[in-house]
Amino acid sequence: MEENFEPVARTRANYYTPGSPVQFVCVELLKGEVSGEHAVCLTFKNISRVTLTALEIHFKCKGVDGVILCEDTFEYRDLAAKPGESFGMDEAVFVTQKAITSVDVTLQNVYSGKKVVHLESIKRVRLPAPRRLSPEMQKALEARMNRTGMKFMPQVFENGWYCACGAFHPKEEDTVYCSECGSDRILLQNALNTLLQPEEPVRQPAPQPAAQPTASAAPAEEPTRIMGAAQEEATRIIPPRPEVRSAPSFAPAAPEATRVMSSAPEQEATRVLPRQPEPVRPAAFAPDESEEKYGTRVMPSAHIAPPSRVQAQPLDEEDDYEEEDARDSIAETLIRWVPPITAIVCAGIALWGFVYSQFVM
Repeated sequence: MEENFEPVARTRANYYTPGSPVQFVCVELLKGEVSGEHAVCLTFKNISRVTLTALEIHFKCKGVDGVILCEDTFEYRDLAAKPGESFGMDEAVFVTQKAITSVDVTLQNVYSGKKVVHLESIKRVRLPAPRRLSPEMQKALEARMNRTGMKFMPQVFENGWYCACGAFHPKEEDTVYCSECGSDRILLQNALNTLLQPEEPVRQPAPQPAAQPTASAAPAEEPTRIMGAAQEEATRIIPPRPEVRSAPSFAPAAPEATRVMSSAPEQEATRVLPRQPEPVRPAAFAPDESEEKYGTRVMPSAHIAPPSRVQAQPLDEEDDYEEEDARDSIAETLIRWVPPITAIVCAGIALWGFVYSQFVM
């Protein structure tokens, strides 16, 4: 007597066999309406490019506490599974009265006409668990894709990709379309990326007041103003005018000018610019008291150089020449003997260091 079975539970496979033309998709647990027995049905999918005619598997059903309830081999014969087509969901491989908690399936042989692919020696690869979407994200993705059951996050791995419906497609399948829900992997990923991006309205910059451009232009004018001040400073500070050389007939007065410059070098920075020479006055006129006090102007005589800075109490020519000769002789002596002495001292230090390093160390 035939009996109707209602689905009780459905679990997707969490591993796959690399290189296999068949993929183990899921296991379903059905319960009879009359007998109450539990039937186990397995679903497989043809992921190759040829039609499959037979499949041999080995399954193991476990109950509570991991107790093995059944371990047997099952054969799917007289198949005509085309590429991308699923099969096996209508055939029960095991029926029991006890509760079943897990089913382990191993692919053995796959047939395509007379050709056979042996899969017993291939090690199965465990799949990572799919990531569940939040209820809000699930509703938004279903509305955007116009489909239901979009519960998981689409993911791409080295050995395949997960669809939002939870179906895994190994790389051997070589497709971008989900065989269960029909979603396009690329469109699905783009839709999810759009939903994950924060939706922030594009804010236009508020119109700036009319006074702000003027305020912002002020810093641009600041360098111009500073540069102008610097240019005025450079124009205002001018180098001192060169002294007016007197005629060759005034040559005897040159030593006096040289002495004055050498005796007061520290006053060179504050030297007052000499005024233009004035007409020669008779020697009978004595210098003014203010001129002797400040030393800013000296009335030149017929044989004296143009105005220059001199001391209020000029010395006699003989004393002046003696003081200048003494300084020149000392300077000349230093210039002559300091370099040789320095060279001799340095050579001695270097020789001592060489002797010390060769014979002492």
